[in-house]
Amino acid sequence: MAMKKEKKTAAAEETVQLVTFQVGTEEYGLDIGTITEVVRPLKITPLPKMPAFIEGVINLRGVIIPVVDLRNRFELKTIKNDKRKMRMVITRGAVHEAAGASGGGLLGLVVDNVDEVLHVPKKDIDLAPEAARGRNADFIAGMGKVGDRLIILLDIARILSQQERVALAEAGNAES
Repeated sequence: MAMKKEKKTAAAEETVQLVTFQVGTEEYGLDIGTITEVVRPLKITPLPKMPAFIEGVINLRGVIIPVVDLRNRFELKTIKNDKRKMRMVITRGAVHEAAGASGGGLLGLVVDNVDEVLHVPKKDIDLAPEAARGRNADFIAGMGKVGDRLIILLDIARILSQQERVALAEAGNAES
């Protein structure tokens, strides 16, 4: 009897909860556990000596957080700014939390708009196609199939490469 109950519990947990958002014309998803909040875009303050992939920093209730515009990160040419829909997704897990750093390991991502929270069965998540993987796109964790939609799943821990993490840490240390 206990075995059947465990199987039902395991089957119920076989979904991934994603926050979906638009960047350009594509739909992306991040595991909800990596997101601390979604806010309207705040004023980005550019800082000298910041790595090129960092747009600048924001002050979110006294916490200074570096920001990446995903349109630039993904090298998308079509950039449309609809200020009414644009959002900043505040994430954790993309940068290492440095001792004494005020950002607490948080990273802001500028996206075109946030769509919804979805529960996607793990069986409906595939690896990214071979052509979409590699050195320049290893932040793609997989592809979620929801009806006729394909959602590109991102691995927040890989949004920044190891070299970019080091550059960001060094820039943060230089500011201190």
